[in-house]
Amino acid sequence: MKKGIKLLVLLVLAGCGKDNTETSQPRENFNANTSARPELNVFETPGFWEQANKVITPDGKTNLTMAVSHATWGLKGHHLLIESEVRAGDNMKHNLVVKHFNELAPTNQYQSVWFQDDGLVQGFAGNWRANQGRLDWGLIFPSNIPGLEFTMTETFPKLTDKIFTYNITEQGQAISNGRSTANFLGETIDQPPRAFPPLPEMARLGQAGVWEELQTIKNDSGDVKLKGQSRMRWTRSGRCLINEGVVYTENGPEYSLWVKTWDAVEKHYRYAYFFEDGPVHHFVGQWNPQAKSIRWQSIQPPGAIEIREFVKQRGERSWTFTVMDGSNRNSGSGTSKFISK
Repeated sequence: MKKGIKLLVLLVLAGCGKDNTETSQPRENFNANTSARPELNVFETPGFWEQANKVITPDGKTNLTMAVSHATWGLKGHHLLIESEVRAGDNMKHNLVVKHFNELAPTNQYQSVWFQDDGLVQGFAGNWRANQGRLDWGLIFPSNIPGLEFTMTETFPKLTDKIFTYNITEQGQAISNGRSTANFLGETIDQPPRAFPPLPEMARLGQAGVWEELQTIKNDSGDVKLKGQSRMRWTRSGRCLINEGVVYTENGPEYSLWVKTWDAVEKHYRYAYFFEDGPVHHFVGQWNPQAKSIRWQSIQPPGAIEIREFVKQRGERSWTFTVMDGSNRNSGSGTSKFISK
């Protein structure tokens, strides 16, 4: 990501100088077998992991669970995506973690966002301690919870081992803490976690496969049209939709990744937009059944971006957006059509 790009609209405005919709683009390949930058090599090895978890509740009870995780590189190796299935007897829970490096952050440039299967989304910033092989994580999103302290550590004794600990306190009172040990199983396993169909609330948002996009940016000197491509896929839980995308600008391609999920507790959608090597923007969305649309409002940065996304028929999406950058107001629209699986 280019230095100084901090708002969503600036990503698509980066190449505003001419209309580039006349040239067709080859099919984009978002896959990667290795990381795109050396800083990311501190994360766990891509492949399958088995994890034993011990959680201590506020009343002193100890809960033991087992988990299987699958780590893969996303967006050409700029993000590590980790899907986990946690089992406790007959009960099952899922989560998704997206790890990346924010080169624009002045400190704690390692960042991660956790998506739980009930829709809770949390963001963390991490400090890598190379001499100890340890990442220390602190909660940065949401940031407006007085008295809450949520810290985590990940220690990597070797490439095939990981130790994870966490501690949550509120107003100095212990809420929960836990410890996990994980070992690497390999790039493939005989019985990977099975896939579930998307939740009904999620199925309306898209479908797995390749999409072609066209964006129109309002500009004083005339509208600018930019082409793009994206690839969607569902997490195994069916609770998150992952999109890897690119916009072709005059200055070169600009890549990004987003994740959308359904918050079953608050009854609204959540949306995290990841720049290639930069910050994360968080949104909440309300579904309008009459218009078959979602009104997305940014909550980080607060109130700066509003998006109206329309999903009136399968295989087609459209949207409008407005971005407030100080006293400047930028707007535009876009369409996206499903091309192939």
